[in-house]
Amino acid sequence: TPFPSPRGRGEPKAHKSVKNDTMNIGCVQFDPKLGDHARNRARADAMLANISPDSLQLLVLPEMAFTGYCYKDRAEIEAHCEDAEHGPTAEWCRATARRLRCFVACGFPERGEAGRLYNSSLLIDPHGVTVHRYRKHFLYYTDETWATEGAGFECKDIDGLGKCAFGICMDLNPKQFKAPFDRYEFASSLFAPPLQHHEAYQADRHRLDANLVILCNNWLRSPADKDTPDDVHDGFLLNYWADRLRPVLGLPVVFVVANRVGVERGTRFAGASCVIDLRTRTILGSLNGSEEGVLIVPDVPEYGT
Repeated sequence: TPFPSPRGRGEPKAHKSVKNDTMNIGCVQFDPKLGDHARNRARADAMLANISPDSLQLLVLPEMAFTGYCYKDRAEIEAHCEDAEHGPTAEWCRATARRLRCFVACGFPERGEAGRLYNSSLLIDPHGVTVHRYRKHFLYYTDETWATEGAGFECKDIDGLGKCAFGICMDLNPKQFKAPFDRYEFASSLFAPPLQHHEAYQADRHRLDANLVILCNNWLRSPADKDTPDDVHDGFLLNYWADRLRPVLGLPVVFVVANRVGVERGTRFAGASCVIDLRTRTILGSLNGSEEGVLIVPDVPEYGT
């Protein structure tokens, strides 16, 4: 396996300054309630209340963080979809980014052009400006009932963060669970140009198109694992995520996942939000599969900036 069992969680260090060659990264792991936008935003605010301005460079929240996830179909979710610039998620991200003076990434259901709906994420800069919007490319079964597939995986050079790649949950898996497991579609997109299958283990460092990977997740915990202790399950999950990035293991890439917890309409979510240095194959910090909390990981390498 790429990694041993995860080491302890990063502890909040809200007053730690960000060094020039490192950054402090935070992940919010919580249990949003389906359809209760105001309650979910208030819960996130309460969890972040003790975080001081300038103590983070990047804060990441889960997929569809303020709406919940397990909607039955388009008819049920449509009223909860948001404009990418002026919806409640965008407004919350702008306010939080300005208050904490950091980048904020967060997932939301987007109302797009021509009536299309997308499972999307936003990245807001410390001034409250939207610097990127990403639309989920590989849809999970739940998404397929309402969402349009995003155009493709994306890397973008973000002033202040460096070369970034964006994904949402299922993007890390083989497409529709039907593609060959060793095609590594998402990981291959982190290179310029994207790797072809036969090149997967011949990558050169200078070809990297991303040094920071940001994932907003609602990753599920299988019912078959309901009795598995959290530490055992978390170790398996972090190893699986790392294995899906096998083509970049050993290269200067930091992998950040914010995943939710809780149970929604009988579906249990897996938690295990984490920050992993893929170059050194080191888990810099992680939360377990059940707890709500803010994971703060200081002194994360800023590769490629």
